Amino acid sequence: MNGRVGHAALVGAVAAALVACDTRQNFEVPEWTLSRMLEQPRYSPYGESSFFADGNAMRPPVEGTVARDTVIGPEPLVRGTLKGQDVTAIPLPVTLDLVLEGERRFDIVCATCHGIRGDGESVVATKMQLRPPPSLLGADIAAFAPGRLFRVITDGYGLMMPMSTILDVRERWAVVAYVQALELSQSMPVACLPDDMRAELAREAP
Repeated sequence: MNGRVGHAALVGAVAAALVACDTRQNFEVPEWTLSRMLEQPRYSPYGESSFFADGNAMRPPVEGTVARDTVIGPEPLVRGTLKGQDVTAIPLPVTLDLVLEGERRFDIVCATCHGIRGDGESVVATKMQLRPPPSLLGADIAAFAPGRLFRVITDGYGLMMPMSTILDVRERWAVVAYVQALELSQSMPVACLPDDMRAELAREAP
């Protein structure tokens, strides 16, 4: 019995102490080194500023600053232009290895929409009735300078997304070289073919 009485007395004492506690927040003025963390003057983007001579809060980038994903290199190589004009030749040695690399990347990245032959015939193209992917073998695209084709691959066009996040600079030029090979294959004069291919065509001719 005494134990129960003692326990009840203890509980009562704790309850009384809690009731007597002042649980209100103590809003004292903070020490000055902390107060500057509570109130920090700032400028809004594109806002005005009386601190800078030009009156603008936002500062221009330091001269020579480039975005972290900017590709550094000669303009013809990384942009496909020279003094703002599309380059008329691929700024890399066009070798069989480059064309074959372009074929591999084209088949993976481009053929899904443009078709394995670049003729715009693909399953995806049949689902894009509003703006189907064009054939790359038509006279209009075949007339593109290599630099323009490179820029389309790099920056995207219409519904086509930029491919610069998927293909690096060399791979994009490789695709350009392969697309040119596809276009050339549609109108290659027989006289320009190797002897063995001309002989094979002669055997197959009716």
